[in-house]
Amino acid sequence: MHGHVNPTLGVVEELVRRGHRVTYAVSEPFVHQVKAAGAEPVLYPDTADDSEAPEEMGEGFARVVQGALAALPALSRAYGKDRPDLVLCDIYAFAGLLLASRWEVPTVVASPTHLAYDGIVPEFFDVPGLPQIPGFGELVAAFADHGVDSARIHELVAPQHALAFFPRVFQRRADTVAARHVAYVGPVLGDRSYQGSWQPSRPDLPVLLVSLGSQFTRRPEFYRSCVQAFAELPWQVVMSVGHAVARDELGPLPDTVEVHAHVPQLAVLAHADAFVTHAGMGGTMEALHYGVPMVAVPQMAEQRVNAAQIERLRLGVRLPRETLTPEALREAVLRVSSDRDIRAGVSAVRREITRAGGAGAAADLIEQALQDLS
Repeated sequence: MHGHVNPTLGVVEELVRRGHRVTYAVSEPFVHQVKAAGAEPVLYPDTADDSEAPEEMGEGFARVVQGALAALPALSRAYGKDRPDLVLCDIYAFAGLLLASRWEVPTVVASPTHLAYDGIVPEFFDVPGLPQIPGFGELVAAFADHGVDSARIHELVAPQHALAFFPRVFQRRADTVAARHVAYVGPVLGDRSYQGSWQPSRPDLPVLLVSLGSQFTRRPEFYRSCVQAFAELPWQVVMSVGHAVARDELGPLPDTVEVHAHVPQLAVLAHADAFVTHAGMGGTMEALHYGVPMVAVPQMAEQRVNAAQIERLRLGVRLPRETLTPEALREAVLRVSSDRDIRAGVSAVRREITRAGGAGAAADLIEQALQDLS
């Protein structure tokens, strides 16, 4: 998923710059991005279909497990005579953890979302513990089938070394995180010039970006509410709606509202004065990097946690989608773009992001893990 691949690409660039050879296990849609970052793609089959990502994280977890198990044969063959010295393993990349455990090489967990904290399982998955998450039993069995102690799965909960692609202040219940060595490096944006560029057509108007990310775009009723909310505002509105929503589903569009399947998000955020977002961690951190306040409309549990953090840290406001109205959207955008406390909150977190160290701090932790476990 974009939110898991994008944060790592700047780290890849930095590791390559430092002289490391990097391979990247990835599915076909991300080959171009991985090559652009300087890594050698190692392909595995993509089992995802065209359906929208599930809102229930337990169902999503089960899908991730299925994808990881389907990837194992291809990755085992690819790395059969090319063992890595270290595996940088996404927090949901179970194939990476299993193979690293089998090869007995160190791992660094890369987390684009909250590291495991006290209460994360019931808050994210609405079950009491790991064994009750759909797909967890299959994962345990797969580790056993490959001769790996299933206790290694818990390294994703309490890793020795972990990278978090956000500042520590945004981590839910940071004092309860079990990872031993954590680098909260903030967003690592890398070079996204391949996504294209964007400039405001009306420099005299403030800019509003509307996006629900790449996974929850089949929401024509939401986008129609946005058109209704912002049509009369003296703003330039940029809406990213994905490929599943046709422009003519949104009704008449004023000249100040532009609709695209996708936009170069960083290029738009560089000009934006407010961001209506689903509160995915990637987009949230990108907005904070550019100092843009947010209206959070979360679509699933993880995003609800992020939206609560956005409100708690005075980075914007959250609007439950169940009670969303055009009037509430318009009022929220006007508030976040003018509220002094929100502007101060965004500035404070933006300063912490600057201090976090980004790709350099991430590469430092990876190199330290190689030294510690060599």
